[in-house]
Amino acid sequence: MEQYPINLDLKNKKVLIVGGGKVASRKLKRLLTTAAEIKLVSPCLTDSIAAQKDKIDYYQRKFVIKDLTDCFLVIVATNKPEVNKRIGQLALERNILANIVDNPELSTFTLPGLVKRGDLLLTVATGGNLPALSKQIVQKLASEFGNEYEDFLVLMSEIRPVVLNKIEDEQKRRTIFRKLADDKIINLLGKQKEKGLAEIKKILPQSILKELNLSNKIKERKQ
Repeated sequence: MEQYPINLDLKNKKVLIVGGGKVASRKLKRLLTTAAEIKLVSPCLTDSIAAQKDKIDYYQRKFVIKDLTDCFLVIVATNKPEVNKRIGQLALERNILANIVDNPELSTFTLPGLVKRGDLLLTVATGGNLPALSKQIVQKLASEFGNEYEDFLVLMSEIRPVVLNKIEDEQKRRTIFRKLADDKIINLLGKQKEKGLAEIKKILPQSILKELNLSNKIKERKQ
């Protein structure tokens, strides 16, 4: 069955993780980048999860049905398939989004491999057919899309609203945005920051430039 890709805003949403092992640790690491209210239930934890206990609501016990109360999303990652299946079924009965790590058929969503560079998010999925291939593709993307993409989008977060506000002609706006979305400019930002900024400034009208201070927006990175 064809899956529908979607990016969820989990801000202030109640998210439940059942399990405290390595798989749960990986899921938690990604969830901690959101503003979700995370509850984790498990009799024991890995050291990496224990180190994050102050950032979550941790309950040192086995799962009970009331753990699902008011949950928006649940990730089930125990080492017992029969337990995972039962919790997954309970979640589905309550119309809660559920990812059961060892049972994609029962899950209502899966978690793709990803590469994140600031606001740039690239995801890869193989429909569960070969996760190892997804991992390989993620590694290729990670090497191709460096931190310069994060820097570029930081600049665009400043530039785009000003362009939209100052330039009424839609075609002119499109032309500016198309010229800015150039790999050569992005790569130049990664190698020679000032030259990259100079190329961006060539594209922007003076009426836009005088509203901006772009030089201090990019992080200094070690080469």
